[in-house]
Amino acid sequence: MATYSITITSEEDLAEQWLDSNVPHISFGYNEIELQECVDNGDGTYTATYESMVLPSDRTYTYIHPVNGETTYTVSAGEYGVKP
Repeated sequence: MATYSITITSEEDLAEQWLDSNVPHISFGYNEIELQECVDNGDGTYTATYESMVLPSDRTYTYIHPVNGETTYTVSAGEYGVKP
């Protein structure tokens, strides 16, 4: 995994989650839960961190949907979840 830092301005920013279309059914978010956990930049902004998912080799996942059943897919080696 790699750790990234990003500047945010509010609790709403911190609550944001994002998807990576290359890894279905997995969402990504920040490490911190509250603004007080972030670094205060002193100008009304804060620095939050998040970690990407790094796969050293191909990995197969099975997602179980309560209505549609199982979906199995393979994700290639690489880094995923980097915020757009």
